[in-house]
Amino acid sequence: MSTTISGIGSGLDINGIVEQLVAAERAPTNNRLNLQEARANAELSAVGQLKSALSTFQDSLEALSELENFQQRSVAISDDELLTATVDSSAVPGTYDIEVKSLASIQKLRSGAFTDGDTVVGTGDLTISVGAETAIITIPATANTLVGIRDTINAADNNPGIAATIVNAEDGAYLILTTRETGAENQIKITQSGGDGGLASLTYDAALGTNPLTEVEAAADAQIIIDGLSISSATNSVSGAIDGVVIDVLAAAPGSIVDLDVTLDSDAASASVEEFVSAYNALINTIVSVTTFNAETGEAAPLLGDSVVRSIKNSIRREITSVVDIENVNFSTLSEIGLQTEASGTLELDSDTLSAAIAEDFDGVGLLFASDNGIAKQLGTIIEGFLSSAGQISNREITLNDQLERITTQRESLDARMASVQERLLRQFNAMDQLVAQLNNTSTFLATQLTGSLL
Repeated sequence: MSTTISGIGSGLDINGIVEQLVAAERAPTNNRLNLQEARANAELSAVGQLKSALSTFQDSLEALSELENFQQRSVAISDDELLTATVDSSAVPGTYDIEVKSLASIQKLRSGAFTDGDTVVGTGDLTISVGAETAIITIPATANTLVGIRDTINAADNNPGIAATIVNAEDGAYLILTTRETGAENQIKITQSGGDGGLASLTYDAALGTNPLTEVEAAADAQIIIDGLSISSATNSVSGAIDGVVIDVLAAAPGSIVDLDVTLDSDAASASVEEFVSAYNALINTIVSVTTFNAETGEAAPLLGDSVVRSIKNSIRREITSVVDIENVNFSTLSEIGLQTEASGTLELDSDTLSAAIAEDFDGVGLLFASDNGIAKQLGTIIEGFLSSAGQISNREITLNDQLERITTQRESLDARMASVQERLLRQFNAMDQLVAQLNNTSTFLATQLTGSLL
């Protein structure tokens, strides 16, 4: 196998010449591909920024589409050591006088004294009822002690809602049975059957005059008085007495009156509108940044004049300035509650106008955004359409990625063609080099012959 050393015959840097020729031929196509790739990557990045801004705006719209976020109520209580309260948007503003007569309580029963926890009590079936729930719990010979009975009751899958514990006092061990839930309906009843009869010492029926078990604490409902009206509750959380208000009683104080005031939370409503303005302006600023043109530098943003961005911007702006017809609401446009569109496309909030609108029609401000045809709901639908897998944003990303793949394929074709060109040029220059070498050799031979003949 022969090896060709380029440039021996001619003295030229053939490899260098070929590389320059190949580079010169590559340059126009390579520069075009570089420009196309840079433009596609810039547009893809800008589309990504726009997509992220739309997604963030969509997230904010989800919260703004919830009417409760605009229609919150606040509650004030004159003595929060006796009760607390929470309210929702259905609560009607008003003042209420509340007296806590008594708290809801569990029922607690106590056995007689046993020597200790290992004392044998008996075997058989305990039928335990708590309110409407009834279960038969079998006590076998392997669990016939006070401790065994406690553990068997607690571990029973059909336990009707009772907890068994043991208290070790100075005079012996006591089995304590306690209901897990408060309320007068959760009364305990215990009977026994079968076995050796020893479980009779653990029975209880309030209807009987005497019982082996002693009631330590009675099951009772919470009793409160609201504006002179008696209210009872099986728990210490009273709901339904006042629409939209849940009262949690903490301590009984017969004769003490607690004032509970429910008011419209204007600050929360204002904050919701401010959040909307902030989220909207963030989106508009992103749109401006990817479509702007710098007149001084002549530099254009990647999506300047882009039809997709123009469609998004026009759709959003059209919704922002639309008239919303909502029954029994005093407002139909955002401008009526203090939101004005600036020349830049962003929104400017007039806090005084918003406060006046909230004072005039508190619920109406929320409905303007969060009703079924409200601004936030409609904008959410529009944004969802643009961000869907079949939307214009996804289609644009697919188009740009396809373009980048084609550029990669074109680069590979260019590399292959340039390799072929380089190989051809090397062959041609090497052939020329060999010819020059042969001519030089012939010239030298003839020169030698002529010199010899002259001598």
